[in-house]
Amino acid sequence: MKKLVFIYPYLTSYIVPVIKGLVESQKICIDMLYGYLPQGMGFNEDEHFKNPNIRWIKVKEYKPFGNHFGMFQKGVITHIIKTHPDIILIWANPRYLSFWAVMLIGKLMKIPVYPRGHGLFKKKHIGILQILEYKTILSLSSKYICYTPKVKQSLDSFGKYTNKLVVDFNTIYNECPVIPLEKKGNEKGIFYIGRIRENCGIQVLIEAISQINSNNKKNIELFIIGDGQSGEYIKEIATQQQWIHYYGRVFDNKQINEISRECRFGCVPGFMGLNVVHMMSLSLPVITHRELKKHMGPEPEYIQHNKNGWLIDKPNDVFLLTNLLKSVWEITTKDMLEIQFNAFMTYKLLSDPPLHERLLQILEI
Repeated sequence: MKKLVFIYPYLTSYIVPVIKGLVESQKICIDMLYGYLPQGMGFNEDEHFKNPNIRWIKVKEYKPFGNHFGMFQKGVITHIIKTHPDIILIWANPRYLSFWAVMLIGKLMKIPVYPRGHGLFKKKHIGILQILEYKTILSLSSKYICYTPKVKQSLDSFGKYTNKLVVDFNTIYNECPVIPLEKKGNEKGIFYIGRIRENCGIQVLIEAISQINSNNKKNIELFIIGDGQSGEYIKEIATQQQWIHYYGRVFDNKQINEISRECRFGCVPGFMGLNVVHMMSLSLPVITHRELKKHMGPEPEYIQHNKNGWLIDKPNDVFLLTNLLKSVWEITTKDMLEIQFNAFMTYKLLSDPPLHERLLQILEI
C-alpha cells in the first residue's frame, strides 16, 4: 500500500468525499495535512470520516502579508522528512512559501510531487515572472493536475513540460441527485446555491427577477441556499418579498434535493465554481456569464450556451440578465426538459469514473 501525503489549505465539503474514495480503494494510506477553515466556508470538521488508512493532521497557517503572498503552513516539511511518503499531492498555490518548500523537498528526496490547481487560467496578463514561475513548478512536478481543459490550455505553451499536464475534471459527489425523469420543465422557481458574498451576484439576480415579476405580471420565485458576508442582508430582503425563499446554510444533500425540485433552472450571475456542477447534478441548467477569468474557479467552462445552460456577456449585469431570464422563462416545457436532461448528463460525464478513481490513475497507483 502506497503512502500519500495530501496537503490542502483547508477541508471543504467537496474534497472530503474524494479523500474518502481514495482511502476506501485500499490502494493507499493518507496523511491529510490541512489548515484552519476560514469563517463562513460552512464545513464542520468534526464530520470528517474515520478510517484506519487516514490520519487527519491540522497544521497552523501563517499569513504575514495577508492573502497576497508569503503564506506558510507550518510543519508540512518536517512531516515529509519524518514520514518519507511515496507520493505528495498538494494544492498548487504559488503564493504559499510552503508550497515551494514542498516542491523542493520532493525533488531532493526523490518523492513524486503532484500539484493540483488552476494554472494560469485566471491571469488576464501573463508576464515573464508568471512564465518562469510555472516553468519552475512544472520542472519540479511529476505531473501537474489541471482542474479543467481550460486550465491545461493556459499552460499548453510551455514546450517540453506540456507532457506533464493532465486533466482530472473537477467535480462533486452528490449522493442525492435529481434525475431528469423527476423534472417537469415548468417549475415555478429559479435556484441559487453558493456563498453570499461580494461579486456573487445575488442582489443582481433579485433585481432582475423583481423587474420581470413587476413589469410582466409573472410570479417567478427564487430559492436561495447559502450564507456569507451578505447573508443577513438577503435574509432581510426575503422577509419583505413572498417570492424569495432564503434557507441560509444547508449542507444536507437530501434537503437541497427537495428544495431544488421547485426550480426550473439555476442562476449565479457573478462568481461561480463547483456550484455549476452541483446544480447540474440536480438536473438544473445554469445561467451565468461567459467571462471565465472573472469566476471563482474554471468549472463554468462546462456550460454550453443553449444546450445545458445559458451565458450572458458580462458578470452581474442587470439589463442583460433580465432579458435572458425573460427569454429562458418562455422556453417550451418540452425544450426545457431537454436542456434539463443535458445538464444532468454533463454532471454524469464529469462523475464517471468518479474523481478519486481518476486521481488514482493519474498518480499511477
